Amino acid sequence: MQNEVLLKMYEWLEEGYKSLLVILFKNKGSVPGKQGNAMAVREDGVTFGTVGGGAIEHQVIKDSMKNLSMNSDFEFDYVLNEGEKVSMSCGGRASGFGKIFFPKPRLVIFGAGHCAQKLARIAVLTNFDVIIVDDRAEFKNSEDFNGIKEYINEEISDSISKIRFSDDLFVVSATRDHLHDEEVAFNVLKKPHKYLGMLGSKKKANTLKQNLIDKGLDKELVNSICVPVGFDIDDGSVEEIAISIMSQILQVKNGK
Repeated sequence: MQNEVLLKMYEWLEEGYKSLLVILFKNKGSVPGKQGNAMAVREDGVTFGTVGGGAIEHQVIKDSMKNLSMNSDFEFDYVLNEGEKVSMSCGGRASGFGKIFFPKPRLVIFGAGHCAQKLARIAVLTNFDVIIVDDRAEFKNSEDFNGIKEYINEEISDSISKIRFSDDLFVVSATRDHLHDEEVAFNVLKKPHKYLGMLGSKKKANTLKQNLIDKGLDKELVNSICVPVGFDIDDGSVEEIAISIMSQILQVKNGK
């Protein structure tokens, strides 16, 4: 079963889910689970494997979810008696630990033009899982897209349901016109995400933000958009623009 748990953890990580591996490493007395039992707990509460079932497993899952929300590993030492944290009558003691594993950071780029291509190349080299969204199939085989996770060849409105939004998702809009960028912002701002950046001038930023507010989006949420995206360090070339955007994304990712 341990091998199956590890394989499931790997599968979840590849899908972009933060997960926690729990191992029961020491038992004393009467304990439901066997020493060495393992269980995987996903950030959305899905589990695989077992550490014995019943009250002990319920408490392990509860503690796992708490620590997943805090991005912290934990150890446990449960006394299995009536009135204890794990209220059971068997009278044993179960000890173990939970270790968090993090997937690669994910970056969704709306648009597949020149700037998006260079940004994708840099992001892949920086160990991001990159998803490109563009309705133009002719860009799919760009050399700069070698190594990306996925190319979603759909309209923006159709692509949203195919993206797993989460609090650690990075998004950049680099589409071919302002209306597309506005559509991206309108959809993404209503979903969980960590960062939304957008190509454009300060004039475009003011117009875009006002249009989104007029559509009913919260002003504070609208003002969270990084537009113009990236740091003001480039010479105007697509390569340096991509580097300036990636620099800002890394600053947010690493909490600098």
